[in-house]
Amino acid sequence: MDTSTITTVVSLGWDSLLKLMGSVVLSLGGGAAVALFIFHFMADRLAERLKGKYQLELDKKIEGYKADLDNKKYVTKTKFDAEFDLYRRLSKAYFEMIKCISVMIPQGYATVPADEGTRKKVDEEHYDAARKAVVIAQDELNGNAAFIPETFFDRYEEIRRLCVMQLDEFEERWNVGTLVPQQEREKISWEAYKRTGEINEKFRELNGELRKYLDELDVIE
Repeated sequence: MDTSTITTVVSLGWDSLLKLMGSVVLSLGGGAAVALFIFHFMADRLAERLKGKYQLELDKKIEGYKADLDNKKYVTKTKFDAEFDLYRRLSKAYFEMIKCISVMIPQGYATVPADEGTRKKVDEEHYDAARKAVVIAQDELNGNAAFIPETFFDRYEEIRRLCVMQLDEFEERWNVGTLVPQQEREKISWEAYKRTGEINEKFRELNGELRKYLDELDVIE
């Protein structure tokens, strides 16, 4: 309801009431002219207050609509489809990377095979899978760097660096240049176990922000 409609409704209501009061005054005689004047004055004041109230409500609704429009980001369907596909590929590559890292260094202490030969074979398999997954995720990120907002790129890059730190720590067991005994080299630090949990949490938060970002996009043809 716009202001002109509000004014019309209020005016019609008071016009009808004034006509009724005028009839009453005429039946009472001219002595009621002062009362009619006071009534008319008060009616105008009340009508202005009602108009002001409705105008205030209307202004609030308009501001709400403007805020909704400001929060919307309009993109073409072509751009939306391209962004959606980009983040889908990144999510897939990063999920695989984080899965392999979590297998290599779990979130918490891991059990290891008692047989030394079996243990070394499992360690190498886990490391190779994680290393390949990190390279694939890195290529996916860097290959699309120009099309990713800086804030999202930095979050992806932070997760990748943490995964590389896990690889570096795991590689120490094959570092023949260190004087640390082999048994000590094969131990995973408590910080590395915690880091795996941090990696998973940061990836979960990033996916939440991406979902929110995509939901705010309004596709236009």
